[in-house]
Amino acid sequence: MCGRPRVRLRRAGRFRDAHPMTESPTLRVFIFFLTAFLSVSSGIIASSDGGTIFKVTEAIVERGEISVSGEHLQIGVGGRSVSHYGIALSVVAIPLYVAGKLVSPFIPEHLRTLSLKGIVSLTNAIVSALACLFLFLTAQKLDYSARVSLQLTASLAFSTFFAVYATKSFLTQPLETLCLAGTLYCLIAHSRVPDKRMLLYAGCFSGAGVLTKWAFVINLPILVAYLFAIPDNTRRARNLSIFLAPVGVSLALALWYNYARFGSILETSARVSEFSTPLFVGLYGLLFSSGKSLFLYAPIALLGLASMKAFSNSHKRETWLMLGLFAANLLLIARYRYWGGEGSWGPRYLTLILPCLVLPIGSLLRTGSITVRRTFLALSLVGLLVQVGGVSVYYGTYYRVIGEYPYRTDFSDPLFMYKTRYVPNYSPASGQLRMAHENWGNFLSGKKPSLKIDPGRQRIPLSEADLEKLRETLDLWFAYVYYAGVPFGLCLLGMTTLMGAAATMGWRLHRWSKGQED
Repeated sequence: MCGRPRVRLRRAGRFRDAHPMTESPTLRVFIFFLTAFLSVSSGIIASSDGGTIFKVTEAIVERGEISVSGEHLQIGVGGRSVSHYGIALSVVAIPLYVAGKLVSPFIPEHLRTLSLKGIVSLTNAIVSALACLFLFLTAQKLDYSARVSLQLTASLAFSTFFAVYATKSFLTQPLETLCLAGTLYCLIAHSRVPDKRMLLYAGCFSGAGVLTKWAFVINLPILVAYLFAIPDNTRRARNLSIFLAPVGVSLALALWYNYARFGSILETSARVSEFSTPLFVGLYGLLFSSGKSLFLYAPIALLGLASMKAFSNSHKRETWLMLGLFAANLLLIARYRYWGGEGSWGPRYLTLILPCLVLPIGSLLRTGSITVRRTFLALSLVGLLVQVGGVSVYYGTYYRVIGEYPYRTDFSDPLFMYKTRYVPNYSPASGQLRMAHENWGNFLSGKKPSLKIDPGRQRIPLSEADLEKLRETLDLWFAYVYYAGVPFGLCLLGMTTLMGAAATMGWRLHRWSKGQED
């Protein structure tokens, strides 16, 4: 009988058919999260920051250059306009850019730019699915069961503001998170079974983090300290050199990129003068404000901090690693002039440390305590509900609705975006959820605004009048396709097909993880 070989497993007195892939579900975990992210992606690049990163990709592929044109740029060497972002995400997006160019001849001419940007925007869905995969693998290296590992990963993916950056943005946060998650996995794997390759891979991930954003360097001393804490007295110098070798190469590339842009290796987009926010103002905003609180946009982080004591009982070195990474990034961003990351969803600059707050929760979940499991489920569901607003409605649209965009004051003004930051009635966490409820109702009833594409507008190709109509829309790819004129039935079919596929894969992974505990 032809076909794939199947293995008969005897568990709990029963025989079960199992495909060999079920013993190593790495690919299935990745495909599940990728499908889930793609099912609710926006398929557009709307922010000016994302547009700048896209233009660098375009310049590299089309002209072999790094100079670009447009808004929110800096003047570099020779008077050229250059991006102030790291180069990593622009490089990572090249394969999808090339794929978009290949399909462009089959797209109506007035939609080609939108189509190309839409394809490139999916880069973060892939990057985010990889970040989830590394979180899952790291959880298993921490001796969590497959079930607990999957629960933790799903909580990060769907119950924190990471979900919005995985599906809505072409910003650097998912790539930063992948770089840190990949580094954590490799270093923790090395601490269990010494392996020079893991150290090399860890250095590659950290180096990529530096190329993504210069602020990533703040994590390097903490990662090195963890490496030194691993009991391997005779090989510490060798291990450190292996880890730092790719980091050094990446630092050299980052310095070269500085020189190519600004004519000086020491010139970066970030200046010491920009870290001028009073520390307690930034900490209050990032932790307790109604518009940017970490605990509001990622409620599960509360349980993460509460888990540190239990986590330290069996993973003392990893506890200091997670706390060190969390504290270092929190304190740095709290002092940053743009700590709120406007306009954006939640405290976006803290996205990369979410794995550090999620992983310790496994130490409580594996105890089997009903109270802990119920608390974990409740916080995850609250977080999921919060993300519905962020995933369904573009945050820039909400800012327009409440009058916070276009900006009325400068970033240095203490009252800058005061309503969205500090006034509960205007918090995007609740405001966008209300908009989502109304706009989903409009979409499912077949209502749609009349929008006309204006190819001459670079960022959002709509007239000013049509921009006002965006308040009635959903920021989802199948909704945009419907607004563009595709029959409603086909849009619903596409939506339900992807969401159904993700749900089916998630259910099978859930059953597999439970089966591992039988």
